[in-house]
Amino acid sequence: MLCDYHTHTRLTDGQGEPCDYARAAVAAGVAEIACTDHMPFASRHTHWHMRMDDLPLYAGWVEAARKEFPQLRILLGLELDYLPGIEAELRELQRRQEWDFFLGSVHYIGDWNHDAPEAVARWRDCDVDAAWTAYFKLLTDAARTGLYDSMAHPDLVKKFGFRPKCDPTPLFEPFLKACAETGTAIEVSTAGLHKPCKEIYPSLEMLKLARSLGVPITFGSDAHLARDVGRDFDKAVALAKAAGYSEFCRFWKRERQFQPLNQAE
Repeated sequence: MLCDYHTHTRLTDGQGEPCDYARAAVAAGVAEIACTDHMPFASRHTHWHMRMDDLPLYAGWVEAARKEFPQLRILLGLELDYLPGIEAELRELQRRQEWDFFLGSVHYIGDWNHDAPEAVARWRDCDVDAAWTAYFKLLTDAARTGLYDSMAHPDLVKKFGFRPKCDPTPLFEPFLKACAETGTAIEVSTAGLHKPCKEIYPSLEMLKLARSLGVPITFGSDAHLARDVGRDFDKAVALAKAAGYSEFCRFWKRERQFQPLNQAE
């Protein structure tokens, strides 16, 4: 019962359409996927976010994939960025469709897209401890809104391998407590294995703390190519078990249910 809750299409920074991801999921033995393209941004413009007028097309693609692959459950979702003060914009977006699932993420520290390839030069010169502190403050604020079902790649800030000098555990705890208080899950993402950090998001240490605080988990590949659906999920399941998890989350119409972890193997 593999469930990949993080995929992107050509409307944003991925390739292909939901039917392509569905076809790959069936071939890989994945039972459920979520289409989670990057949200349309009313407050800023980027080349990797959906346009607002693409929303009906996107929803139509998902419906077409559901009809072509009835054996596969396909969720209509979005990856919703968090910026300070964006809550009203997100709520308006959430009213536009009958959504199944929302991922939350922090890609911007102020105006700095900290995980873009061009961010590496700035990482080399910045105060890494301060950047980590700012990132987790934003992530905590995002979780406190209660607007998300799961927080994507929660320690994305490690992507390029720049680590703080201090112990980051005190940064994790407020965020994870906010998740526990709002019933928000965190994503175990295999994407980090293929980035310079060479590590699943989140780290085992962070995942152990999440488990101790009762924070549930989802799984995601962050696939930008159909062939990456379910990639390295054996490693993600092993990490979750090592952290003490025995179940994971599934969603439908934003209603959460739990699935035994041994059914994700």
